[in-house]
Amino acid sequence: MPRQTLNKSINAKKLHTRTMNALPEQETYIPFGAVIDNVKLERDRVTFSYLSEPYGCPRDVYQSATSGAKEEQPAATHRAEPEPAKLQFEELSSTVEGLLRAKVPGGWLIATEQGGVTFYPDAAHSWDGESSE
Repeated sequence: MPRQTLNKSINAKKLHTRTMNALPEQETYIPFGAVIDNVKLERDRVTFSYLSEPYGCPRDVYQSATSGAKEEQPAATHRAEPEPAKLQFEELSSTVEGLLRAKVPGGWLIATEQGGVTFYPDAAHSWDGESSE
């Protein structure tokens, strides 16, 4: 089998180089993007080389972490990403120069050109921008 690249991290048992039996060591973490080769599929396990060392793992773990597993899953439909919402500020007539407001969920975002910001609750967006007396 040609070289494979893992599309997710897995844990695998290191194997004895001659007998290909699992060593009593703890499982080794093999990271996403790792290149593995010398892949041999057996009944319920897979053996392969990673960094020139032999490893083995259950077949389902291997299949879920290789690019070949992607083809078995239904193809996702491509959706165009929505454009991020932009705040539309409008200038308010006020004694404070550079006073702006923008509609936001639940009310208005009030800002000054000097950097001050506050929230005015008005869920119906009925405020016309004039002072209430």
